Amino acid sequence: MSWLAGIPCLDTLDLREMQCISRDLLDHLAADRKLLTRLVDAIPDDPDRLANSRITQLLSRLCLYRAPDRGFEIRINMNPRPQNQRVPHDHCHAFATRVLTGGYVHVVHHRTEAWEGPSSRDDLEPGIVTVEQPGSAYTLGPAMVHQAVMEPDTVTLFVRGPRRKSLPHATPELMPSHEPWPAPTKPGEPAAASRPATPDEYRLMRSHLHLLDLTD
Repeated sequence: MSWLAGIPCLDTLDLREMQCISRDLLDHLAADRKLLTRLVDAIPDDPDRLANSRITQLLSRLCLYRAPDRGFEIRINMNPRPQNQRVPHDHCHAFATRVLTGGYVHVVHHRTEAWEGPSSRDDLEPGIVTVEQPGSAYTLGPAMVHQAVMEPDTVTLFVRGPRRKSLPHATPELMPSHEPWPAPTKPGEPAAASRPATPDEYRLMRSHLHLLDLTD
């Protein structure tokens, strides 16, 4: 844990600097099974990390570590929802990711009309298409529009920088209907694009990581 406390600040607009810091961070964590296990197991003891472990329309995630004073959060993403991954989208922050298991086809789009606000189907052209496999890693800025069509057992480490805009954007005409959104936690509640994981969902995610031989 002392190693985590020594990670430099990621509140930077220099994407190369973020890539350098985050690459070392993600490589270290991917190689340290005991630390990864401790971080996953300790989530229920930290209400803040439990609240930031979420079920979303794209996938499920656990919040491993938060350092708001240094501008970053480390997550582990899993359980991709294939029916919801056709939507090109951007993020509120720069981020870096590293694939642990599974893989995916990753498309980074080129915007032909503008670099701000929601994109449209006619505004996007595929720019870079890659096949990401275990060990693959990359960093993207908040203006970049991308999509990832993942294999079922794909698990990734993910570190995000500070928020740079109020909301992320997705291509509206490609958004799925509400049916494949995460189920509400209580009967009668509306479906939401993102909600906190329940304690049972946390335990299922922890068990899934163990079954994939990523944690003890």
